Amino acid sequence: MSVIERDIPLAPYTTFRIGGPASYFTVPESLEEYRKCMLWAVKKELPFFILGGGANILVSDKGYRGLVIHTKKLKGEQIKGTDITAECGVMIDHLVEVSLEHCLSGIEFAAGLPGTVGGALYMNAQVYKVSFASIIKEVRIFQLKGRELEEKVLKRKELVQSSSYKRSVFQREYYFVSKAVFGLKKAPHTEILSKIKENRASRKEKGQYRYPNAGSIFKNNYKFGKPSGMIIDELGLKGTRIGDAEVYKEHANFIINRGSATASDVYRLIRIIEDEVYKKRGIKLEREVLLIGDWEGQG
Repeated sequence: MSVIERDIPLAPYTTFRIGGPASYFTVPESLEEYRKCMLWAVKKELPFFILGGGANILVSDKGYRGLVIHTKKLKGEQIKGTDITAECGVMIDHLVEVSLEHCLSGIEFAAGLPGTVGGALYMNAQVYKVSFASIIKEVRIFQLKGRELEEKVLKRKELVQSSSYKRSVFQREYYFVSKAVFGLKKAPHTEILSKIKENRASRKEKGQYRYPNAGSIFKNNYKFGKPSGMIIDELGLKGTRIGDAEVYKEHANFIINRGSATASDVYRLIRIIEDEVYKKRGIKLEREVLLIGDWEGQG
């Protein structure tokens, strides 16, 4: 089994560049080692967390009291016809490049996303109203049953039926992605490249890469008539700051780390936004960012 280290700071592994240490930390080099690492935690009666690209999460300043399994070495991929099979640790932006190389269209919407295959499926990541549920064909998983892990294949129908806006079956069940098959379609290289460039330019224009951040803090609920960022902006909350955590002036649904923000700073800012939006608009925002670790007494 892969080496398990103690007390490893998690900040370098998150897009926020924030977070205390993991009690235990490991980087499996194969899917079999990945499975063994999860079983190790189960047998030790320790919680475990699967870490991919580190986006969409805020790790507590106190860290995580359990095993963090980083999937960065689980990068196997295969092209067969118009299908791409990718292990859970493959970066989404790399997958976009692979699709371009093979003239396969359907995943251009995700150009520039900082996460991994596993994370994108967990969140059913959606950009420009297109989600990963629209291109998924099947997912191989490890299912936790008691103290054992069983291998299982989830087919498209089951995956799509259990998915909705930024929700997936992986958020509700003890399912852990090992690899996924994406069904794409042939298209001209120039056409695919044009869409990729357009989407990356849009992200760059919005300043999403200038400061460490975790992406959108809140989900959009179109029953409210407008995106969460617009609601936050209308209340004049852009630029609100606690320590080095700031509601981004370029995009009100982002909180940025200006250099030395703590998780507590970010969390307090999240609570301020939630309270102001509810008090002045009667709207309860739903968080997209996940709180990871020990949050007792913080914020």
